Amino acid sequence: MLEAELEAAICRAFAILLQDLHAEGYRIVSSQAVLVRRRIDLILRKADHSACIIEIKVGAPGMPAVRDQILDYASCWKAAFPTERRPRLIVISNRIPDRTKAELANFGIESRVISESSALDALLLTDERPPVGVNLTPNEATEEIRRLLSDFDAVKAPADLLLSAPWDHEKVFLALVKRGERHKDLWLKNIYVTLYGQKPNCAVLYGPKASWGQGPLHLRPGVASWNAGTFDRIRPHIKFKVRELKPAGFDEYVVTDWNGLAAGLNLDQQG
Repeated sequence: MLEAELEAAICRAFAILLQDLHAEGYRIVSSQAVLVRRRIDLILRKADHSACIIEIKVGAPGMPAVRDQILDYASCWKAAFPTERRPRLIVISNRIPDRTKAELANFGIESRVISESSALDALLLTDERPPVGVNLTPNEATEEIRRLLSDFDAVKAPADLLLSAPWDHEKVFLALVKRGERHKDLWLKNIYVTLYGQKPNCAVLYGPKASWGQGPLHLRPGVASWNAGTFDRIRPHIKFKVRELKPAGFDEYVVTDWNGLAAGLNLDQQG
């Protein structure tokens, strides 16, 4: 089980997996929140505005790194919200040695253990979507967890939707999926699809319901899989917005003409 899977399971089945926090009145208000350029896994709040910061790890959390990490989050919180009380700090993993629990407790940091089997049981109790294309005999619990977290509707075109002009964000995204371009695993957040065959990723379009920053089209020229010809065809129909602040970051673009983008990607020829 990956950290992203455990985080998603907690978001989906919070009342079951963290019953004590739920009973105390805490509710999840944000996942992957950015605070002073730190990315926090989960932020919880109560009606009285008390906050709780949760850091999620898989496997035995490395010490003192995880301790220092969540204490840094608390310092950033104090700097950002000086009038609020110190947030409650919790580390969650599928395995936390007693020694680590004790060391965290010395710094006022709580810990919780959520096993893979517990996450699976909770998801089975909260999954209300009908299964689609399911392997009924998964080899391991992780595969079943991923199925329950998957958003199959994100890449399924409605029966009455014609993937043709006039084009829009949803139609272009689904037409690329239909063409067979690789999309992000459906159990992950913020689904994207590639514009053409590529490895590593260098040209992707995020889905209309995803969170993509300042533009849904993310491009990274200069890598081996970059297709300059495709870029030349779509360039008149897109507008640069910002470059991601990381070493291998993508350039984010908005689309100014979806019909032109579809033509540049040869979607009009799919039929």
